Amino acid sequence: MILRLIAIAVLLGASALFYYWWQGRQGTVRRVERPGALTPAVLGSPRGGRATFVQFSTPMCAKCPGTAVLLKRVAAEQPHVTHVEIDAAERLDLARELNIMRTPTTLILNSDGIVVARMDGAPTEAQAREALEAAPLPPEYAI
Repeated sequence: MILRLIAIAVLLGASALFYYWWQGRQGTVRRVERPGALTPAVLGSPRGGRATFVQFSTPMCAKCPGTAVLLKRVAAEQPHVTHVEIDAAERLDLARELNIMRTPTTLILNSDGIVVARMDGAPTEAQAREALEAAPLPPEYAI
C-alpha cells in the first residue's frame, strides 16, 4: 500500500515538473535557420524578402562594377529584392565555401537564404531577370 502511494507521489511530481517545463517553452521565440542558408550575419547585410543578389567581386575585376550597377537596377525594380556585394578577397573563407572560382559570380538567394541560382561571369539584364525567377514570390498574407 505504501509502495503504491510513493509511486503515485513520484508520478505526480514528474508530471508537475513536465508541466512547468512545457509551459516555459510555450510562446518562446527561437530563430530557425535552414541548413545551408546564408544568414544576414554571414552576408553582413540584410536579405531581401523575396530574393537577394549576392555578388562576389574583387578590386581587380573589370566587369564587376558594371555587374553591380545592373544587379542594383534590377533589384530596385522588383519589390523585396536586394543586392549585396561581397569582396571575395576579404571574404576568402566564404568564397571557398561557396566554390567561387571567378568574379563576378552572383548567387541568387530565396527569402530563406538558400541558393536557388548562380551566375558565373557578367550577366545580361535578361539573364539576371531569368535567375530571379528561380526565387518564388513570397506568399501574400491577409488577416
